[in-house]
Amino acid sequence: MSEELFQRDLINNPEKLSNGWTFYNIGSTTIKSLKEHGIIINIDYGDVETKKVDGLITSAKSVIAVIENKSPRKFKTERQKESAISQEIEVAKKLTKLLIVTDTTETIWVNALTGEIITDENGLEIRPVFDPKISDTLDLITRINDSINEENSSLKPIELINPTKLAETVWQDIWIVSGATPENCLYTFVELFIFKYLSDLEVLKGMYSFYDLIQMYGKNTDEEVLERYAGEIRKKIKSLFRENPIDHTTIINGTIFVSKDQKAVQGYSTVFKKVLGRFRDYERLENIDNDFKSKLFESFMKQSISKKNWGQFFTPLKIVKAIVDMTDIKEKDKICDPACGVGKFLLEVIGKNLNKYYSIKESSIENKITIVGYDKGFDNEEQKTIILAKANMLIYMSSLIRKYPQLTSEFAELFNKSFTLKTNSILGTLADPVYDEYDWILTNPPYVTTGSSNLKEEITKSGLEKYYKVNAMGVEGLFMEWIVRALKPGGKAFIVVPDGIMNRINDKSLRKFIRDECYIDGVISLPVKAFFTSMKKTYILILTKKDNTIAVQTSPVFTYLVNDIGETLDSYRFEIPENDLIEAVNLYNQFKGSRTYFKSPSLRCKIQPISAFEPDKNWSVDRWWSKDEKVKLGIIEEEDTISLTDFSALLDEISTTINEYQEEIKNLNEKNQGK
Repeated sequence: MSEELFQRDLINNPEKLSNGWTFYNIGSTTIKSLKEHGIIINIDYGDVETKKVDGLITSAKSVIAVIENKSPRKFKTERQKESAISQEIEVAKKLTKLLIVTDTTETIWVNALTGEIITDENGLEIRPVFDPKISDTLDLITRINDSINEENSSLKPIELINPTKLAETVWQDIWIVSGATPENCLYTFVELFIFKYLSDLEVLKGMYSFYDLIQMYGKNTDEEVLERYAGEIRKKIKSLFRENPIDHTTIINGTIFVSKDQKAVQGYSTVFKKVLGRFRDYERLENIDNDFKSKLFESFMKQSISKKNWGQFFTPLKIVKAIVDMTDIKEKDKICDPACGVGKFLLEVIGKNLNKYYSIKESSIENKITIVGYDKGFDNEEQKTIILAKANMLIYMSSLIRKYPQLTSEFAELFNKSFTLKTNSILGTLADPVYDEYDWILTNPPYVTTGSSNLKEEITKSGLEKYYKVNAMGVEGLFMEWIVRALKPGGKAFIVVPDGIMNRINDKSLRKFIRDECYIDGVISLPVKAFFTSMKKTYILILTKKDNTIAVQTSPVFTYLVNDIGETLDSYRFEIPENDLIEAVNLYNQFKGSRTYFKSPSLRCKIQPISAFEPDKNWSVDRWWSKDEKVKLGIIEEEDTISLTDFSALLDEISTTINEYQEEIKNLNEKNQGK
């Protein structure tokens, strides 16, 4: 019997790691004692039962790793390191396949089955320092155990899956039967994707799992299977990922198979079975390709027949990515999109550096940045936008959820804090005055003038006239005021704005407000139809909030003229190689590092003096390229023009030619008559 286990209360209160494993930091307890006290599986360990180990990581009594601790003075030379490995290799081999030897500053990771040092995919020795309290360490141990065996001591490359084809096939199945809009087809696919995904992660188990449901076919009717999903499984998902008490939204609530009263929809059981079969025949949904996460929403929206009103809620991914690539977001920053829709701006931010911004520590999620998205809605259809944003966030964070499937409540809380539906007023986000709150605002706010008078009446009724005192035109003007006031001093905003803000005479006061409160860093002109079939001319306006409004901008302004965005500007949106946004991003990132000395190497880029942006002037920057420059850039076609003198000479030449032909015809006719 080991006194160590009782003195340190390791039997009743072992150290639990963030992913559910157990860590024992011991050293005076034998293998025999460990098995007798139920810490490891009770089997015959042979001649190593009298041996002691410094540490163990276990999961349900199975040993995940053996740890050998060394003092730094005994872990300096190669000979000392080899000795440390050989000292524990036989014990480790009896218990597991991973041996970790460390002095807390250096760690050697060993395949206990072969005695070989573990290498990465490129054959290089892995060297991260062992620390069981860091989620990256636990992730590495998981990956090692998935990779090594008696014949392999190298990490296997992570195989990412891209279920885009699955999404397209399911869309066709649903649309042919129901005629549902692409939006509703998307909601349905995402909900079932999450169902299968959570089952693959074993978050959903037993009667709630995808695999249990699919096995019901043959023993139960198609209708009974759909009723099980609608009546029990969806409730389970909602209990794991609890709704936001403010707006009552969670990660699911939008499928054509379930009615508003949460009952199975009659007549849809056959297509439900067909769709489940598609998911069954597809591989496990674990390591998901980032390209799929980014393009999921866009791939469904491209199926739309009418594509009307797209500009109100959909920013093309190419533009979203370009804006995110121009930011310098750092740890502790707070990023907002006050008209977030399905959350693409915010999700692309975290998608680029998920492991940098989020980690798991002591069974809680540590976020090193904060994302905040708001949208407005009152009925079930409008709620689906925020629900989809949360569902998308779950998919974006799939690599973390895969490693920590037991933390559903913590992930749900993060989703609810990140995206909120504003239901208390027709003003939505605009109903809550915010000052000096955000480091970054990335957004494409709605731009309509019709009906904005109703919002202004509500502003007066709510006593918000002092907050919205510029009296700008349109909803976009109100959002511009909110954005500028909500930015912290020194905070930056990238806003997609319509041309009205840039050139309307009645919005001179709004442009003055922007100049007074902010530095104008850049304006990027986007092509007409950048927002699908919308003919609205738009710009990316880049601002930095002043620390003091009396400060006067002297630095120049970056302007760029975009013609192509990497896809055709028609209803089909085919991918094309031409993408001016790539150069715009590269040049802007160079410009912001040296504004005074930057010289544009591109005809598309012009650096303008701040004097060009006086409030009473037109800020539509595309006017500052001449016709000849636009012809060279392929924006307009060259026109064939001719002077009056040249035109007169051309007519004379044509007249002479006609006379010559007439003379020849006359001569030919006379010859024929003579015959």
